[in-house]
Amino acid sequence: MSGRSTHSADPLARPPAFEALGLPVDRRRRETWLPFAAIAAIVLLVAGLFLAILAEDRQLQREALKRDFDSAVLQLDARLTSLSEALSAVALEIGAQTVGERRLATIVGDLIYAKPEVQRVKFVNQAGRLVWSPLPEGTVPMRPDDLVELGFLPLLERARHAPEALWGVLPADERPAALALVVPVYTDGRFAGAVLVRVSATELLRSLSPETLNRYRLQLLSDHHVIAATSATPAPANALIHTAALSPLPAQARLQASAFRAPTLLTGTAPLWLIGMLSGAVGFAMIVLLRYTTRLVRADRAMLAETSLRRAMENSLATGLRVLDRDGVIRYVNKSFCQMTGWLEADLVGRAPPYPYWPPERIDEHQANLAQVLAGEVDASGFETVVQRPDGSRFDARMYVSPLVDEGGAQIGWVTSMADITEHKRNRNELAAAHDRFTMVLESLQAAVSVVAADGEVGEPLFANRAYRQEFGQGAGGHHRLARELEAARAHPASEVQDRESGRWYDVRMRAIRWVDGRPANLQIATDITLRKATDEIVRQQEEKVQFTSRLMTMGEMASSLAHELNQPLTAITNYSEGALARLKGGAASSDEVLPALEKTSAQAQRAGRIIRRIREFVKRSEPRRRPTPAARIVEDAVAFAEIEARKKSIAIAVAVEPGLPALDVDPILIEQVLLNLLKNAIDAMDRALVRRIDVEVRRASESTAEIAVIDRGSGIPDAHVASLFQPFFSTKSEGMGMGLSICRSIVEFHRGRLSVAPNPEPSGGTIMRFTLPLADEDLERRDQPADVTEVEQGEARP
Repeated sequence: MSGRSTHSADPLARPPAFEALGLPVDRRRRETWLPFAAIAAIVLLVAGLFLAILAEDRQLQREALKRDFDSAVLQLDARLTSLSEALSAVALEIGAQTVGERRLATIVGDLIYAKPEVQRVKFVNQAGRLVWSPLPEGTVPMRPDDLVELGFLPLLERARHAPEALWGVLPADERPAALALVVPVYTDGRFAGAVLVRVSATELLRSLSPETLNRYRLQLLSDHHVIAATSATPAPANALIHTAALSPLPAQARLQASAFRAPTLLTGTAPLWLIGMLSGAVGFAMIVLLRYTTRLVRADRAMLAETSLRRAMENSLATGLRVLDRDGVIRYVNKSFCQMTGWLEADLVGRAPPYPYWPPERIDEHQANLAQVLAGEVDASGFETVVQRPDGSRFDARMYVSPLVDEGGAQIGWVTSMADITEHKRNRNELAAAHDRFTMVLESLQAAVSVVAADGEVGEPLFANRAYRQEFGQGAGGHHRLARELEAARAHPASEVQDRESGRWYDVRMRAIRWVDGRPANLQIATDITLRKATDEIVRQQEEKVQFTSRLMTMGEMASSLAHELNQPLTAITNYSEGALARLKGGAASSDEVLPALEKTSAQAQRAGRIIRRIREFVKRSEPRRRPTPAARIVEDAVAFAEIEARKKSIAIAVAVEPGLPALDVDPILIEQVLLNLLKNAIDAMDRALVRRIDVEVRRASESTAEIAVIDRGSGIPDAHVASLFQPFFSTKSEGMGMGLSICRSIVEFHRGRLSVAPNPEPSGGTIMRFTLPLADEDLERRDQPADVTEVEQGEARP
């Protein structure tokens, strides 16, 4: 079995068996039927060519008909459209009453002269009575009470509600059928009548070019009834016919063209062509007979050349080819097979099993595979095997087997194709390892990852990692619950939602994907953020405490100024009260003398009450609550506190609020805190300023936001400090804590605004602090408008 085998009786050893491999075969046989077959083929070819020419001629006629017909349709459409426009202009002049009957007669006469198809033009009133009509010569005038033709009545009814001209078809009664044009006339927007035009369909068709009329029979149809035709001669039974609608006319009116019979070059010379073709066929058959032997020789040469070409093609393939006979002896290998195995063709061809490229320890396995091949039991998908090269190296290969049959249909062997799949297997193994690593990463995530079919019911998810199974179990219930929470909240696909069943908060991210089998699915990643939410709540409470402490510190810093401010109204109250009391005790006081003192006392008491109310509201500890609040009120309360300190330093505070500015959607106490802090910083910065004025400007920044600017003329902020200005515990004051501007920025950002700083461009210098705030919705502003008088004011206003 290990030596070379020579089977001279085997079919593969005979030359015909190598036909499938591209080797030369002796074809020198006397085939006497070949000339007759050639002549028959030529006759059929001539007949087919003649039929093809006839079909081509028919197609040319059809294309010419369509081309000429389209041109005729365009001409008729243009003529009907121009007629509609001309009559519409006449209707406009009649409706505007800017033209007299004589002028109308002239216009209509010119129109009839220019367009012979126009037979009659009438103007009827809204009741359908004839009002005016130009009469051709020899026509009996109509009485004013005459009604219009019956064919015009449906169009006239439609014209009462139509803004433009209407076309219709008049039936044939005493006169031939014709086209009807009705143009409504409106006077001051009211239907005043209509211009009725009878158009001759025959004259309309005669307006086409003479060449078109000579070549085709044109007829205008309405519901398959002929309205007009260009010729009384009927078209041939097999004539080409083309039909189309005219756009201005109703849908039932269609133009039809049929071609007259025309002689062609082909029909006149067909016998001559046929005789010539048959003569050529006979001559060609004689040439075939004379050159038959030469063609056999050339065929053999061509076969050798084709064999060389096929051999080159086989050698250029990356797939190895091997031919086995029915005993398993190798009869042919291509170049790629030799390159893959490392063995020469001389070492393989004629070799019986075991083959030299079989690994020694795998001979039994290869023998079993070969037995399946020779028995024809190999699956179409092939089988994998290991091949060893002469140097001992090995590679993985996949073998595909197909039977080899000779020219008689008998099987003489098997053709095997071999592909090197070493790289493919390595890639497949690496891909599997990558899949395992990816799965391990997903399983180790703390976030719950799940994939559920987009159209699936609650059941097993397509994929769920360990964290998901621990949080929600094996089913897809948790996935659907979080998805419903997102949908109910109309939230972004990446949002924070609460699972009502467990009460825990999750950061949920969802995305539509395609699963591995092509089904649409939803990927969900849910991260438990319950602890973070609790931490955020604690941080929020601490920030509120810091803001409250900041307001208390501000009041502490302004305590002496507030005491001085309160001392003035209280002293005035005491003085007015003692003076009034002394006069009353003396018994000499009248109501006219005491009343002014009491009124001044009341005014000073209200002034002190307002100061106390502002202090109380400013330092009152409460939950942040945004509500519609007028900007002027917030600025007024904040400036009232700041003016106490500003007056001591001779600094004026000017306020400018844009008129008509909507209310702000803010917490007024927090915004007063921001504005008061910025005003205090501006006052502190203007100790040495020459221009001692602070401007507070409030204006609309956009459709939904307002901007408040505090402009001082102080020393300004160095460029080196601008980047750190809003950081906590950064301060340019020796006694400052560095929390004021940080708290201000937090409050402004809580209101979805932005706090910024810029240098004052005025020559005096200084700083501009700006922050934006949202405007309140108008409906919300009317519904939640705060009272003008608080509880404190009401209590202080009572005697």
